[in-house]
Amino acid sequence: MSLAETARRAGQSVAVLQRYYAKVLDGEEATMNALIERGLAEHESGVEKP
Repeated sequence: MSLAETARRAGQSVAVLQRYYAKVLDGEEATMNALIERGLAEHESGVEKP
């Protein structure tokens, strides 16, 4: 995933992402995508509940 997309999803600028989070994200793309997808699915299922 691009830095711009990662920053957007994290609610941060690319500069902040690179400064503080790059070492955490390096090599963790698949894990991060899975966590994002799971969070979105949980949110979507919660929104649809009466």
